[in-house]
Amino acid sequence: MALGINNSPSIEPEQLEKLIQDGFKLIDVREQDEWNAGHHKSAEHIPMGMITDNMNKFKDSEKYIFVCRSGARSGRVTNFISSQDIESYNLSGGMKELQNFTEKIFNSEGKPGIII
Repeated sequence: MALGINNSPSIEPEQLEKLIQDGFKLIDVREQDEWNAGHHKSAEHIPMGMITDNMNKFKDSEKYIFVCRSGARSGRVTNFISSQDIESYNLSGGMKELQNFTEKIFNSEGKPGIII
């Protein structure tokens, strides 16, 4: 784990599946249309603009990985959540990079998804 975009702590996409197995929570901060087109099977959807309204969902006893399309939006969210003393990481390269390392990307109908 290293410092990534916006100096936020980040993880590489090839590490994601193991970290999810280890208990990390994956949060997708993209917009609804992006989510509907394709998201990771284990992700929870909280659009970036709704993060502050959903702060009660984040526990300091949990570890979070934030993802967007390229890593820029999720980097900003990671910095914000980290500033609240909650362990969090940005997924380096976002969904565009992750699609090269997992087959767990589905659309909102449960079919293979695409990243838009």
